[in-house]
Amino acid sequence: MSETISPKYTFVKEGVFYFSRRIPKELCRYYSSSRIAFSLRTHSANVAATRARRAADQLDEYWFHLRSQDTELPGKHMLRLGAANSAVTPVVLNETSAASVLLSEAVEIYLTQKGQGRPVTFHRGAKRACGYAPGNRIDPQGVAEGLSQQP
Repeated sequence: MSETISPKYTFVKEGVFYFSRRIPKELCRYYSSSRIAFSLRTHSANVAATRARRAADQLDEYWFHLRSQDTELPGKHMLRLGAANSAVTPVVLNETSAASVLLSEAVEIYLTQKGQGRPVTFHRGAKRACGYAPGNRIDPQGVAEGLSQQP
């Protein structure tokens, strides 16, 4: 009997588990279909349950943000937006501004403020950790030079 019961938001097709969830009516205008369905790429009910729960949580979080953009926020007049009646604009994560700082610059600022009197290994560790960040372009020679100098 346990083979016929699927975890929440899943169904089985030819032994493979699929995720399926209906899109709420108030959010249908953001989608081209009324349902989201995709393969979880597993034959295991336990793995499918975990992946389906993660997908459902991500959708719930995203849908919460979509709903919060559409509604009239209580206390909106108290937000610091420059004008009391201006609309709330969503935050764009990939947008860079003039006030942004590169990670390598942030590490240098950090080391000047927190690295005084610290051993050279502290500086090495901070620069190495900065080098592990994805998309961060650090000149290996510059890091090697910085590591050979005493702070």
